Amino acid sequence: MMNNVPLKLAAHPATPQAAAVRRTLPWLSGALLVAAALQMGCASVPAPTEQIAVSTAAVASAERAGAVALAPTEMAMARDKLARANASMVEEKFERARMLAEAAQVDARLAEAKARNVQAAKAATELREGNRVLRQELERAAQ
Repeated sequence: MMNNVPLKLAAHPATPQAAAVRRTLPWLSGALLVAAALQMGCASVPAPTEQIAVSTAAVASAERAGAVALAPTEMAMARDKLARANASMVEEKFERARMLAEAAQVDARLAEAKARNVQAAKAATELREGNRVLRQELERAAQ
């Protein structure tokens, strides 16, 4: 610790200034270490702003695909997780926010896939029905 004290003060250890520095230095260096550790802790997990944006876009895409009506459970889960991710961002709990945003994205993509699947099944049913009616008309015309 004496190495960090300026040479002028180290030469005169009995001065009141040197005593004050010796009393303050341990507290100050400890506070600096704590501040640095906190700063590194925050810097190690960056805010997942890009993931939040991707998840928000996935939820919006699922909504446009009709998932609110066709996959309501998955849609509700995606919206809930996205809302919790945004709340975690405000609280600066970035790791939790990232995980929730990723889960929201997965739920939104599942909701969109289910909605598109239901729509495709309806279209296939309509096509089969159209083919059946056309076949019946062709059979009547052939008689």
